[in-house]
Amino acid sequence: MSLLCPPPLHHGPTIRSTKTNRYCGSKKPMKTNTLIILLLSVSLCATAVSAQTPLPANGEKRITFMLKNTLGYSRMFLAVGPGMAYGFSMGKRQTVPCNWPVGSKLYFTQDGKTGTGLILTITAADEGKTLTTDTGTTELAPTAAEVLAKAKVSAQKVPVRLRNPGLLPQRITLISYEPGEVGNGTTGCVLAPKGTKAFRFPVGTKLYLADNEQVDIVMSGKRIDAGKPFLTVKTEDANKAFDVK
Repeated sequence: MSLLCPPPLHHGPTIRSTKTNRYCGSKKPMKTNTLIILLLSVSLCATAVSAQTPLPANGEKRITFMLKNTLGYSRMFLAVGPGMAYGFSMGKRQTVPCNWPVGSKLYFTQDGKTGTGLILTITAADEGKTLTTDTGTTELAPTAAEVLAKAKVSAQKVPVRLRNPGLLPQRITLISYEPGEVGNGTTGCVLAPKGTKAFRFPVGTKLYLADNEQVDIVMSGKRIDAGKPFLTVKTEDANKAFDVK
């Protein structure tokens, strides 16, 4: 389609225009249009770049990846990074999705609080990968003093049991928030029909039976303790069994 303007209608002598061109509009539209197109291109490029690397409100970049326990046995791990710190258990060959800040570290742990050997450090290049736990790291053996301190703390905790009242096995993921602790504990297990599993927690610990959505939130380093807990541990709960529904 031609962009030429229609010829003007004249009813008198022809008047010659000075430095007009064959396009409608201003005398120099090519330069103006080119400038507009260039500015739009720069704006679109800037928008695309910002969309590719979104940052959380606190500024650190997060990446999404899969973490697979390839140790050949179940065990507890500790994740520590900018704005997050939590312990969690993984079953044999279990794989979980994670969304952690770059620079986060994965440790072995005995109690979900203290690292006993660095396994790996998250980098931007790990985006979309499946990371494994058998990196060759040797777990540090606890000292005699640490074993004694752990036993002393455990003796002060309240023993409680979770019971499956049903006739079918039931898998649960228990998220715990102990008073004064920055992070959380995460334990997954399968309860046999009419079976129970024992735990020990300090008084005031909030326990949550997490669904898949809540597990994803916790594994991204965020918290779920703003909601109502399944149980807040009290002294009088010692040796009681609580049904998992």
